[in-house]
Amino acid sequence: MKKFKFLPVIAILMLAPVIDYAQSQKECYNTVSFCPPQKKMGFTRNMQSLSGAFEQGDTSVVQIIVYKNMEYRISICSPSNPELTGQFQFKIAEDVTKGVWKETTQTFLDEDGVEQSKTTRKRVYEKSEVVRYDNSDDEMSQDFIFQSNQTRKLKVKVYVPESDGGEMSSGLSGSSYACVGLLVEHQPGVVSGFNR
Repeated sequence: MKKFKFLPVIAILMLAPVIDYAQSQKECYNTVSFCPPQKKMGFTRNMQSLSGAFEQGDTSVVQIIVYKNMEYRISICSPSNPELTGQFQFKIAEDVTKGVWKETTQTFLDEDGVEQSKTTRKRVYEKSEVVRYDNSDDEMSQDFIFQSNQTRKLKVKVYVPESDGGEMSSGLSGSSYACVGLLVEHQPGVVSGFNR
């Protein structure tokens, strides 16, 4: 009977981190709507824009799809944490598949007992990550505008910095979380050349 007295306490202790995380996500819902858009430049908010609660010091990876001949603007903001403005590091990367030739050499003994070797070449495809943009090389700019020459899948990696002030000003129940918005905007890009 005494074993069952501690069961509710153990259940509460196990659910506390889950409840805390859910509470943080709820408080950060739609943070991206407070990020400054660039409507004057002709950009429209893309449905791939995201909001969320992130632990300080973490890196988050988001995949987006960009389409041929479209111009995109990607920006990071945290309106509830102004002390983090200008400190977000983000990279835009792409997995590129390249074909390479691999050679394998086999040695064997022929009928006369002489050692022979046979080399075979095989084409294999390797995937490697190519960083297309890194804002640490661009004076920690919090936005990036580019035009894609083909439809592709990109990875946006966002590093949420640690706050110098200790507790966050957002009022989150877990003080080590920050509300972050990843704003993706698009508009038709400039197509060069003659059109029929």
